[in-house]
Amino acid sequence: MRLLPLIALLAAAPALAQAPAAPATPRERLIAADANKDGKWSKEEWLAAGRREMGFTMLDADKDGFVTQPELMEGMKRMQAMGMAPPPQ
Repeated sequence: MRLLPLIALLAAAPALAQAPAAPATPRERLIAADANKDGKWSKEEWLAAGRREMGFTMLDADKDGFVTQPELMEGMKRMQAMGMAPPPQ
């Protein structure tokens, strides 16, 4: 009886080995969340990356409904200056 779970696991092993790894870092999750790969994030993409709505609102400097990479970089600089984010590595 104990062999049945092991057999099932071995049968699923090829599929598990081929599954793409989930993005590990917050930056990787954010990049992966850019679903249409336009280089900016809608609120839906932002939230899908596990980010908070408050952060989106703070970073969307021109209030166009998207956070662009320059807005993100500028926002990170402001947050680092206020001690709210770690310094760049």
